[in-house]
Amino acid sequence: MGVESLIHKERSTIIGDILTTLQVLYLLLFGGSLAFGLEAMLLGLGGQMSLLYRRNKLNAIKLALAFGLIIVSLSAITAAPFCLEPLYVCVLVLGYMFLIGAAIRHFKTKFVGAKTLRLPQAQSDAEIKAMLKKRGLGALVKKKKR
Repeated sequence: MGVESLIHKERSTIIGDILTTLQVLYLLLFGGSLAFGLEAMLLGLGGQMSLLYRRNKLNAIKLALAFGLIIVSLSAITAAPFCLEPLYVCVLVLGYMFLIGAAIRHFKTKFVGAKTLRLPQAQSDAEIKAMLKKRGLGALVKKKKR
């Protein structure tokens, strides 16, 4: 009986006999799912994540939370049938974070939108000369040789 009580005490957590270690890990992972989603979005969108956040903050946070919940749920669903230990569950979260980031990179234009570059209008030589003279750099303007 003494050995069984020692084994039982090793499996108990700080919370007590209510939750096992794996259940506490799942609670922590689901609590931090927003951070995992943000990391996946940063991996997928890169510098355009700030553009998405500036456009609509609430939408960006909703997307990050959704991606984070998907990451944690997939790792929990994968770990349950195989009875994986907590360390492997954390590794699964990391792996799924990279996979979701790659999927986000694939659908980047759907989240951020297509890039549109606005080119400035070409200025004529006369306009450039007028700007130089206006700034007091008229001496730099050379007359064309014909």
